[in-house]
Formats: sequence, structure tokens, C-alpha cells
Amino acid sequence: MDNDTKRFLGKILGELYRIQSKVGVEHGLGEHTIYGLLKGFESVIDEELERVGWVSRQEQRAAETILAVHWNDPDKLAEFNGFYTIEDELKRSAVDRTTAIRILTFHQANGSFAEIIGKMNSSGSPVECKTFELERWEK
Repeated sequence: MDNDTKRFLGKILGELYRIQSKVGVEHGLGEHTIYGLLKGFESVIDEELERVGWVSRQEQRAAETILAVHWNDPDKLAEFNGFYTIEDELKRSAVDRTTAIRILTFHQANGSFAEIIGKMNSSGSPVECKTFELERWEK
């Protein structure tokens, strides 16, 4: 991404966060971060863009393909007991845990793969992969 695009995105994000702060929306960012975004501090913009994250189409498709295999096969669905069931498949498809959490949260919000996502809340999942509810600030 070129520097002009980064500065533009930083300015937009800074203005959005500034407006949210004025109307009382909690976003967890300090004034220094908002100022840094508004004034083009590259380090602040890079940190914020990293925090926002990115899920590529390829990562999304790979995870959805894995979920669909378990969703569409009654035997596999019955055997599914948590995130650990699919973790190795996700890794082989270059989907790391953080990205998988984002994809699962997206599907939870959409109501898709509900039975699989519901089965994640078990001892077959690490703590961070048990529930995928949107945070208050994400709604």
C-alpha cells in the first residue's frame, strides 16, 4: 500500500474515531492514537491497520470449505467436538488461529454453520475458540 493511501486511510479512521468519541461510543483508543491517525503518523497508522486486520478471500474460502465438509456430512458433524477437530486442516490451508476466529465470528454473526460453531464451546477448543459473539463495539 502506498503512503498516500495509508495517510488517507489514517485520516478517515481518525475522523471516524474522533466522531465516535464525541458521541460517547467506546472504541478503546486514546487521544494520542486518534491524533496520530489524523496527523499521518506512519507508526500509528500501521498499528491501526494491523489491528483492523485482513481476511483474504482465499483464507475465507479455505475455512468455509473445511467447515462445509463437517457441516454436510452427518457422521463428521456428529464427531465434531471443537476447534481442535479442524485446527490441523486450517493450518494446512494457511489459515491461522486468529484468522479462523475472525471467520468463525463472521459466520456466528450471520447465523451460518451454527451447529458447528455451537460445538466449539467445549473442552475440544482452546479458550479463545469457544465462543464467537460480536463484542459490543462491533455491533
